[in-house]
Amino acid sequence: MCTAPGEDAGPPAPAAVREEERTIRAGDGADLREFLALPATGFRRGAVLIIHDIWGYTDFYKDLARRITQHGHAAAMVDFFGRQGDLPESMRAPERTGSKPDAMAVAMQRAQQLSDERFLADMQTAVDDLLARGASKVAVWGFCMGGRLAYVGAARVSGLAGVVAYYGHLQAQPGRLSPLQLASDIQIPVLGIF
Repeated sequence: MCTAPGEDAGPPAPAAVREEERTIRAGDGADLREFLALPATGFRRGAVLIIHDIWGYTDFYKDLARRITQHGHAAAMVDFFGRQGDLPESMRAPERTGSKPDAMAVAMQRAQQLSDERFLADMQTAVDDLLARGASKVAVWGFCMGGRLAYVGAARVSGLAGVVAYYGHLQAQPGRLSPLQLASDIQIPVLGIF
């Protein structure tokens, strides 16, 4: 999923009726960037919260949010690495740039700074914000690292109507929550795509 919008084979996504970059306030007081794309119907048909992969808040996921609006749903992407900061430009999407050998290591190190507990609290903040803004329901769509966290969110975050995990890891690194261990706690529809 770590491709720039112009690199995919499909047509470019039409612009959403309304797009905005805003911040939401996390429970610990941190301001987290959010990209919000709205269709003509606003939040009436619900919202999809996109959980990015290890590369973070990128144009690929903004493009995905725009595409979701073409189906009548609002879409938001929160920068869950906001406290850690962006990766250096030269290390973003290494498979496109000639791959710096240490790009994955730097991205992994940044991801390890975000505890599952902090992530889940931030996810809850994002879900609550979308519901407060009028979303009739909220589903989560996570990718890779975000896919694992989407599964975990299905068990631990209230207010979710469903979860899609795209190549989300079912096993977790030591010290992280494992979706397999939490499976019996999940009470909402889940689609796992591997």
